[in-house]
Amino acid sequence: MGPIQGIAAGLGAMLLAGAAAAQDVDAGAGAPLIARGAPISQQDVNTEAGLPVLLFHYVHIDAACGPTAVAIRLTAEPSHGTFTLQNGDERPWWDGHPLFAAGDPRARCGNRLAATKDGVYTPAPGFTGYDTLTVEFTEAGVAVTDAIAISVR
Repeated sequence: MGPIQGIAAGLGAMLLAGAAAAQDVDAGAGAPLIARGAPISQQDVNTEAGLPVLLFHYVHIDAACGPTAVAIRLTAEPSHGTFTLQNGDERPWWDGHPLFAAGDPRARCGNRLAATKDGVYTPAPGFTGYDTLTVEFTEAGVAVTDAIAISVR
């Protein structure tokens, strides 16, 4: 994982497959979504004043382990900081296990780096307290939104 403070926020703050299931969307097996059953969101993120925090890695790969098209946008901006997206790469694993089940063609991608979109929040200088933002992910025609609460101490 990258050097950004707050790595404990973890991989997969927004996992579209889990979110699609939670929103009663049938994404279909093998759709370009990430791990079924993984956490939907990182609802409570902590950072220290002035330090950026990694909110999520969003893995977006196809059966050939190449990147898929994904749109990520803020639907509600943070009031006391900034949100940026960075391109990254990460092994598609969650909590010590591959993100994709054996029957998913993307399962063979577990031993290589996969394209990610990494969401980072940076609090405004001098700010301490709580902030929120809402992010929308759209991939393969499925859109999912998630609100993220951030505690800056």
